[in-house]
Amino acid sequence: MSVYTLPCSSSSSRNPISSQTEEEDQGISSQDQQPLPLILQLPPELIDHLLSLVPPSHRQITSLSLTRVFPNYPISIRHLFEHLIVYNARQLWPLWRKLKSINDDQENARSDADVDKSGSRKITRSGGIKSFTLKSWKGDVDILNNILRCISPERGLNTIMLNIGTNFSPDHLEEMFDQPRMELRRLEMRFRPYVEQASYYQFLAGSYFDTAIETLTKKWPSLPSFTHLSIVQDLPPRSTVPPTAANSKSTSLEGSLADLSLANTTATGSGSDSDQDDSGRSTPPTSISSASENPMDIGTSKSYTGHGPFGNPFLNEKLGITKPKTFAQPIVFFDINCISKFALSPIAENLTHLRLRVPSRDLLRVLIAPPRGINTHKRLFPNLNYLDISTTNVRIDTNLTTLLRTYSRLEHLVLDRVNLFGFTARDKGPELCNDLGGLIVSAGLARGKERERQIAQWELEQRTRFAEAEAARVRAQRLAAEQERLANPNSTQEDSLSAEVLDEIRRRERMEEQQRQIELARSRRGHRSAAQSTFSLRDRSRRAGASSSTIATGSVSQIDIPPPDKLYMVLPPLPTLKSVSIGGEASGVSSAKVLEWEEEFHRGWKDGLNKVLGWAIHIADKYERARKKADEWRIQELKESNDKPSTSSSSTNSSGTKQGNGHVSKSKRRASISSSSGVNKQYSKPPLDIRLFRFPSASENLNEDEQGIPGPNDLTAGLVEIEPSETIHREYLDIYKQAIADSQLYLDNQSQSNGYDVMPPCVLCTVPDCEGPARRGAEGERVDGRGGMNGVHNKGCGHELGRKIWGWEGFGSE
Repeated sequence: MSVYTLPCSSSSSRNPISSQTEEEDQGISSQDQQPLPLILQLPPELIDHLLSLVPPSHRQITSLSLTRVFPNYPISIRHLFEHLIVYNARQLWPLWRKLKSINDDQENARSDADVDKSGSRKITRSGGIKSFTLKSWKGDVDILNNILRCISPERGLNTIMLNIGTNFSPDHLEEMFDQPRMELRRLEMRFRPYVEQASYYQFLAGSYFDTAIETLTKKWPSLPSFTHLSIVQDLPPRSTVPPTAANSKSTSLEGSLADLSLANTTATGSGSDSDQDDSGRSTPPTSISSASENPMDIGTSKSYTGHGPFGNPFLNEKLGITKPKTFAQPIVFFDINCISKFALSPIAENLTHLRLRVPSRDLLRVLIAPPRGINTHKRLFPNLNYLDISTTNVRIDTNLTTLLRTYSRLEHLVLDRVNLFGFTARDKGPELCNDLGGLIVSAGLARGKERERQIAQWELEQRTRFAEAEAARVRAQRLAAEQERLANPNSTQEDSLSAEVLDEIRRRERMEEQQRQIELARSRRGHRSAAQSTFSLRDRSRRAGASSSTIATGSVSQIDIPPPDKLYMVLPPLPTLKSVSIGGEASGVSSAKVLEWEEEFHRGWKDGLNKVLGWAIHIADKYERARKKADEWRIQELKESNDKPSTSSSSTNSSGTKQGNGHVSKSKRRASISSSSGVNKQYSKPPLDIRLFRFPSASENLNEDEQGIPGPNDLTAGLVEIEPSETIHREYLDIYKQAIADSQLYLDNQSQSNGYDVMPPCVLCTVPDCEGPARRGAEGERVDGRGGMNGVHNKGCGHELGRKIWGWEGFGSE
């Protein structure tokens, strides 16, 4: 060892340059032999699990960063494609080439093992892509459709979120929805069709997005997984020429702040040409797309370029004052009835959450009734629980009650910036809130009455059909008897007619006589003039005898409809609404006044519950009276059946008294008719089939036939029958009393300073969650729909739920 070390030391001492070189080589070798980073020492399965815990909105960019930093580490590529996000228009072409190459490799693979090795089958054809999001407002939509074609429509893709700008045309969206996505759960579309320069192509060509909704209506089947739909149209810009445009001379504070924010995002942005998820705000001035993206138009003005004297260079300067500053922006839907047709389609049967924001459009009327020309008993959106129609036009005195009565399962209603109170909130805010609370509860009262009318109508139609069939049968018998009489002239009419036909004739005569007496009694009411006679020479003028001419023609004066044998009563349902949001109505109102609004709302809610309880008690009394009359009638029938054998002989002798030719005398027939009519007046047969029903509660799931609408096969579809044992002590009224007690408990708790934390029966939120369109006030002034969004929302309101189910937060609720 000493012999070996000495030469080395001597050599190093003799040549210091060489020793320094050796030390550097040793340092490089030591660096190469350094241990791997801790993250690279973990097994790939653990890294894969950690990436699955990353939020879906950041999973793609996180996986991409890890593959760039550690290119040799085996990171699964499925995290890159599980939640696809297109931030920039330039990403569409590479993404399409990548997905196309994956599909080509799969088709050209010789064996399934080769496909499994590449992992491509898990990406495109076996449900590897779960969601697709387009954040960019630009890009080639044809390439976008090609990308979606590469994704299997049968499995995997369950969420689609699209930003639809001026690059989209209705044909593109129609082509995108041409093939249904069988596992789609949520579809969100955000429209921003606004331009800087006036263009009338959309109007002249009739190019609107109604066709896209019609494609969903016609070509998509019923999907149990499809439960969320969001259609949002951004608010139009406040000015035609954005203050941040390069050719703008605006020096307003708003424009300066917008310029600063734009410069900041340009310098520090991530290269995305999309903005944040601000669908509830107005369209930013910098995001309005130009009608023409020609590079030669950069230095040209993008103000109003309409025809007329303003295009004349000689008149342009003189008439500059009268030059219009704004123009009509393009619209998304030309005919909003397409939404009503969509509501009746199979694809809308399982929708539970719906958001429709079309500024300043009257969407309420298409949500409560089918379009014209369509007669159907189907309900629109039968399973809807959450409805957001903010920025539309809704008034408390119009169709709001019909909306609440139509959607019986609705739990959350968002009405932000809809001008619900009509600019009278400052003066009549507490009164209107009181009316709103009572209106929501009274909708159940109207719903119960409507169901009773539907049942009575169907039952009357059924009795009418039976009566028409019976009348047709009697007419056929009478016609056959008349033909037999003509064939045998020697036989009399009474002999030719059967006993059943004669009984039918007598019964009709009795009914006509009763009707004549009723009309005669009605005519005697009121003031009688001196010129009006007190008697009539035409006795029994309405009576139609069984003459041969009548029998020959076979006509009947009126159909004898039998009395109702069924009496079905329906108790009114309690309200299912858990929250109602009226953001924007309390703008400029103090917080103390808002608390007064909420208190009045719950007082109106309690008053409405008292009305519902009163009607339920009325139904209970009516039910008990009907049951009592039915029991008395059964007892009377039992007595008559017992007395019938003793009186049968006398009745036979009296009825058998005839003239020599076998014809019953007219006077005796009148006596029998009058006696029978008197008996009918004393003992008119009441309905014997008496039942009491109620609507199912929110926790009860019933298999409703024909969406819970009564029909000829099932008059009580979607209702729960109350057993007679429960009607003895009226236990079915306890739920109404409990609801009133809960409402009173909340009101008493609010009046105390240190009360318990009691949840209200229905949450009222007055803080808006979105901006609204500009409107005309009560006195014609311009009312701006912005501001007031920084307040604190009430716990459990529809705004909090909306933030959890829409956008990227919706993945957490799956």
